[in-house]
Amino acid sequence: MCKKILLSLFLASSSGILYASAAGGGSLFSYEMLFKGINFIILIFLLNKFARKPIANMLSSSAQNTKEELDTAKSQLENVKKQIAEFKEKSVLLETELKEKEKSALASIEAEKVKILEDAKHQVEKLEEQSQARVEQDMIEAKSKIREFLVSESIKLAEKTISEQIGSKEKKALVENYSKFLKESA
Repeated sequence: MCKKILLSLFLASSSGILYASAAGGGSLFSYEMLFKGINFIILIFLLNKFARKPIANMLSSSAQNTKEELDTAKSQLENVKKQIAEFKEKSVLLETELKEKEKSALASIEAEKVKILEDAKHQVEKLEEQSQARVEQDMIEAKSKIREFLVSESIKLAEKTISEQIGSKEKKALVENYSKFLKESA
């Protein structure tokens, strides 16, 4: 590498010297040019001796840092791709779970609907039975009241008829017999 630098510097200096000599600025091998050439060679030697390793280390560390950053970026990219794949899998699982829960909810709603309809049907049947029992009870009570009314009216009518046709002793005996008969038949 040092040879390449020296060669390029030599070519640059020789072209500068040739330009200066062509312009009439002095001879090609003057002391001034010799002094500049020696200074330039010393500068190149010192740079090569003292700055070569730090510059090489700097360039190497810069390349190493760039490589590490690139590796880090690649690993982060891989991690992000893995996370995206995991999120996609989770979203598919969540969608599947959501659909299952929706089906389950619809099934439970349908079951609840059937249960409510059955309960309503049972309540209607119960109300019909209760209504029928109440009607029957009311009929029995009405028949009983009618019977009582008829008995009392029959007794009144019989008393009136007996009082008109029979005497007091016979009346009493007849009323007692008739009331016993009515009580037994009722």
